[in-house]
Amino acid sequence: MKNKNKSVGLVRVSSHTQDDIHGGTGLQFQREKILQYCKLHDIDILDIISDVCSGSFDTREGIDEVKLMVRNGEIERVLIWNTSRCFRSMLNFSRFYEYLKKHNVELVSVSEGISSLSKHGSMVFGIMCSISEYEREIIKERMMSGKLTKFKNGERKFGGRMVFGYENNNGEIVVNTEQSKVVKFIFKKMNGLMKQNLTKTKRTQKLLKSLRRKGYLFKGKDFSNQNIKSILNNKFYIGEMIYGDIKTNHVYDTIVSKRLFNKVHFG
Repeated sequence: MKNKNKSVGLVRVSSHTQDDIHGGTGLQFQREKILQYCKLHDIDILDIISDVCSGSFDTREGIDEVKLMVRNGEIERVLIWNTSRCFRSMLNFSRFYEYLKKHNVELVSVSEGISSLSKHGSMVFGIMCSISEYEREIIKERMMSGKLTKFKNGERKFGGRMVFGYENNNGEIVVNTEQSKVVKFIFKKMNGLMKQNLTKTKRTQKLLKSLRRKGYLFKGKDFSNQNIKSILNNKFYIGEMIYGDIKTNHVYDTIVSKRLFNKVHFG
């Protein structure tokens, strides 16, 4: 059972002006309702923390203060007047709720009469989190749709992290001369090692030694087993570029031929 003395309230308005104009659900109203609830349920509340902001951002002083108290083990219960009043975004609510849940802290919505400790409350809050996940996916799809359209049309603007062997020149994928030499060496050397009666581990070890002798580095450091594996398995080098579920071919210069790539993989 939760300690009734380790509780705080959290109230929110988007601005001091909103609190003045919309007094019906402003800070004072929310405080009074939380205090009434605490009196009715014999809860000695430590403090009621106010947030005056838009509610659409992750950084909120009131939320941050509550999180700090949670992290320090100072509280076991957070009371709010209403989820939609306190959180304008289901995504922000979901993040806050999951944070409380992670630290075994109860969340109570006074106006909705639900607690995260009850089966009903847990179910309702869970549904809200599912909605936030759906919202997140919708936003993600909208952000990608324009990029995907350009990608389908073969437009060459590129803004992601560049593969070793290439560089980003104002959105154009261009070959990095020095790095591409290393990539070609790796494929050719591995092709030769494939013809020897060696285990996969032994081939990789020999390749790593050859790279060190040559003084070849991967972004300033010695090559690792994972670096080798990533390069040898990356079809980007033969012109296959994948974005989401879409694949396009040869919108930039290749470093390795398909023939050599297949030899390394299939002998």
